[in-house]
Amino acid sequence: MLTDQGCLRSRLASILRSALFVLVVLLPVLSGGWRSTRAAVRPGSETRASDCFALDDLTPDERVRAEALFLALLDSEALYTVACDLKPLSSGFIRFQFDVAQPDLTAIEMTRRLLAHFQCGGRLYADVLVFAAVYDGRRQAEGVVFNRRALQQTIRAHADYFSPLGITPNAHPMDVLKTVEHAARVPRWRGYGYLFGYPDAAVDFFVTAGESQDATGEFVARDFVHIPSYARHTGAFTWAVPKGHTETEEEKRLRAAALAVLSHYRARRAQLIGEGKPGVVALLRELMAQPAAKAVGRPHPVF
Repeated sequence: MLTDQGCLRSRLASILRSALFVLVVLLPVLSGGWRSTRAAVRPGSETRASDCFALDDLTPDERVRAEALFLALLDSEALYTVACDLKPLSSGFIRFQFDVAQPDLTAIEMTRRLLAHFQCGGRLYADVLVFAAVYDGRRQAEGVVFNRRALQQTIRAHADYFSPLGITPNAHPMDVLKTVEHAARVPRWRGYGYLFGYPDAAVDFFVTAGESQDATGEFVARDFVHIPSYARHTGAFTWAVPKGHTETEEEKRLRAAALAVLSHYRARRAQLIGEGKPGVVALLRELMAQPAAKAVGRPHPVF
């Protein structure tokens, strides 16, 4: 049986052990050692320009490949994902197909290795998406890039769509995309419309037209709204609208914002890209450092 003094020593030891446990658990949190997923993906003022799109660990050949890939990405509609918040997701700046029975994934693996360097303070995420469907024994894949802030805003704005799929604002971008890609036909259409940054009315029209065609077998006539990219005047940032459609105020604002970004990009591209010029990494770092460019994105509701 313990004496009173022994009981006291036992209690003190227990208190000290509890206090030590609290310090060990809480100290990393209080000092910022543990960071939430949300904090990790926010644009960080602490990110140095030299840390963005760094290619130092690549071989000379890989560096050439990475620079060509990054420039092709910017020349596509992905500019509106990288330089501003207009498109949460862009894709198709590089494409692949492979035989399912005898897959050669060398090019896909190399592209993933290069796209792992397409990052700046957690603001962007780039990868290769492999599509679910198989046609004639072959599967398609393509490069994708996300603007994490715009993606989070879109998930919040369309929570009625994303929440039943288990998608929250802090979901990993590829988890979001793969969930949409593997969804049933109609939810897949709607999900891609939101991720690609199309106006809500255009997404509603495309889904309704697709459902009508499934029910009747008749194609629903449509027009298309085109916002150009550096590489293409049409077929870049493009969505379907009813036949005879008049451009809405939202579409006008979206076009004006995109064209302002494209104009800035054309000017800076001419100055930085070419023989003896700084190159695409310098161009990317400038684009990411432009607060005015980032601010042109469409306003989203805040929840």
